[in-house]
Amino acid sequence: MSISKRVSEAIEKMEASDPEGALFEICAAIDATAVKEFNKRGKDTYKKFVHQNLGLITDIAFGGRQILNLNLAYDHPEVKKSSDGTCSIQDIIYHAVRCGLYHKAGIPDNIKFVQEQLITVKANNLILPSSLIYGFIVAIIISPVNKNESTLKDEILNLYNFLIPINKLWGRQEEFFWLKDLITEAIRIQKKQEKTEER
Repeated sequence: MSISKRVSEAIEKMEASDPEGALFEICAAIDATAVKEFNKRGKDTYKKFVHQNLGLITDIAFGGRQILNLNLAYDHPEVKKSSDGTCSIQDIIYHAVRCGLYHKAGIPDNIKFVQEQLITVKANNLILPSSLIYGFIVAIIISPVNKNESTLKDEILNLYNFLIPINKLWGRQEEFFWLKDLITEAIRIQKKQEKTEER
């Protein structure tokens, strides 16, 4: 199955409120995109792709808040913890989510993807926002190695309430960041004007 088909399936699953189904599709698309980007297959390239795109992924997930490094106090038998007792989000996404889906037919019971834009860990129960999946989707779409991909359906990306056809974004990373900055600045100016008018 092509990367674009995986992305389309993931979007459909998200629209059907099925984040685990969406993750099944998008984890495969991350795998394929990472191999194309780094010319190497394996867990290290998968994790590298997630980490290098984490700022973008969290920006999309949290509506403008970038997190460049994300370490959580979560226990998993396949994940090695650092000296402070935490592990990286890319380790969790690879070992617990991706490998759980592909090798154990599901993500661990102590990981939940929810509608709220929050990340919490309590008694080794990890809650993550479903919107992270949209972050993964965008990172895959705009990767320059995916410039020749396209979807059959006219899917739309809602970027800060600005609707963008996904087929106009494949592989256009630089243009996407320019557009995102433009929209962010336009929103800032609009809010400033609204505050001025209220006075």
